[in-house]
Amino acid sequence: MQFAVLIYPSRTLRLALLLFLPRYVYSADRHQAIAMIVLGWNESCLSLHLMMPGLQGFGPRSNPSLPSFTWEDFCRLLDYSPSEPRASMSAMQLPTWLTSPGQYFFETNPQKRALEVLSIKLILLSTLCSLIADEHERTHRSRGAIAPEHVLVQFPEHRAAVLPTRWSALLSLAAGCDGTAFSVANMSEEMARNLTTMPAGVNPVYAAPLVRDWPLGREVSVTALVQSADPIPDDDQADVKGLVRVHVIADGLNSRDFSDRDVFRVSLPTSGSRGACVKLWARKVEAPERGIIMSGMTDVVSLDSWELFARTVGDVRSSAEVAVYRAYSPAHDVYSCGVLLLRALLGSDESRWMRACDQLCSIAENLEPIVQGVAEDDDYTLHLRVRDRLKESADCFEPEAVPEALWWDALIAVFRACSCIQGFSYAYGVVPYEPSPARLLGSDLASLARRARAEIFEARERDAMILLACDRAMDHLEAGI
Repeated sequence: MQFAVLIYPSRTLRLALLLFLPRYVYSADRHQAIAMIVLGWNESCLSLHLMMPGLQGFGPRSNPSLPSFTWEDFCRLLDYSPSEPRASMSAMQLPTWLTSPGQYFFETNPQKRALEVLSIKLILLSTLCSLIADEHERTHRSRGAIAPEHVLVQFPEHRAAVLPTRWSALLSLAAGCDGTAFSVANMSEEMARNLTTMPAGVNPVYAAPLVRDWPLGREVSVTALVQSADPIPDDDQADVKGLVRVHVIADGLNSRDFSDRDVFRVSLPTSGSRGACVKLWARKVEAPERGIIMSGMTDVVSLDSWELFARTVGDVRSSAEVAVYRAYSPAHDVYSCGVLLLRALLGSDESRWMRACDQLCSIAENLEPIVQGVAEDDDYTLHLRVRDRLKESADCFEPEAVPEALWWDALIAVFRACSCIQGFSYAYGVVPYEPSPARLLGSDLASLARRARAEIFEARERDAMILLACDRAMDHLEAGI
C-alpha cells in the first residue's frame, strides 16, 4: 500500500499528524481508524490520500480466475447487506471473502453504509467515464450504447488488508469499436469508417432515443429537390457518374439531429414519377430550416439515364427514398452513462427502476423551459428547479438514506447526461470527440464521490475538533505546560 502525503507548511498541521496518526493507526477498530485518516480528513486541513488501484479502473483486461460481475450484478451485490440472505445473488456462488465481515468501514451503521455504497458506485462510474473518454479521443468513434454487461467489475486477487473488501473493486470496459468493421454493398470505405454496429442484445433503455429510433439503414420516404447534377465521364465513355446536390424533406428528418459523419443512400427517380432511379451515397453539407441538404457521388449510370435525370434538375421529386446510416455520437455514450448512473442510484428495486425508466425520456425532453435562463455557474437555482420538477413527476426519484442535496445533484447529473439542452447538457448539437463530453460527466461524478466521502466521515465536525485540539496543544507548548 502506498500513501501520498502532502502537508502544508503549518506547525498546526504537522502537530495534528504527529498527535493523531499513531493514535488512530493502533486503534482497536482498525478499519474505522484507517477510514478516519485515509478517507476522512478534509482537503482544506490535510491532503492524505490512499492510492487505491481498484478505484482507478483499467482497460478491457480481466482475470478469468476471479469472480466477475456486470455493472447491474455489482450494484445488486452492493445494495444488500453482507449479512442479509440474497436469493438473487446465490447463483453467483460468491466466495467467502465477499460475504464475510469486513466488507465496509461502517457495516453496522445502515446510513453510513448506504453512503459508502454510493461513494463506491460514483468512483467506479467516474472511472468508466474516463475509459470511455479515452476511447473517444483515441478512435474518434462511439459505441452507440453501453449496457451493464459491457461494464465488468472484479476484485483483485491480492487485496490490501487495510481496506474493506468492497473498496478494492476493479472496473473494466469490454472491448469496443477499435477493430469493428461496418460495410454495406457499394458504400466506400471512407464513408463506412465512422459507422458502428450497435452491440446485439442491448437493453434499449440504455440507448439514446435517436439510437433507438434510427437503426442503421432505416428507410424514409422523402420529397427531394435536386439543386445541381454535374457529370463525371467514366473511362469507357458509355457510362457516367455524377456529383449531385439535393435537398430532401420529410417528417422527423431534422438537420440539427444529423452530422456530416452520417451517411445517406438516396434513390432519386430519373423523372418526376416512380421508375428507374439514380442512386447516390451522400452526406449532409448544409442545414436549412427544413430537411437536409446533402451531396454525394452517384453510382455508374448510362448516358441516356443521366441525360434524362439532368433535364429534371430543379424539379421536385415526391417519391424519392433515403436510407439513413447514422454515425453514433459521443453524446449517445454519455446518455448510456447517465442511465447506468440512474440504475446505481435507484438500487435493486425493480418496480422503482421501471417507473423511472418510463419517465426518463419525457422529463429530459421537457426540461428546457425549466433550466432556460439559469446561468451556468448558478448551481443553486439549477438544483432547486430540477429537484422540484422531479418531485412533481413521481415518488420514484425520492432520496433514500442519502443526504438530499447530494442525491438531487446526482440526479441532475443523470439528466444532464440524458438530455440535449444548450448550456445544461454535457453534450449538445454537433459533439466533438476531443475533448470528449464523457470527461465532464466523469469530473462531476468524482466531485460527488468526494462529497459522499465527506458525509460518511463527518469531515466538517471532525476538522473543527482536530483544529481545536491542535490550538490547545500549541497554547500549552507555548506556555511551557
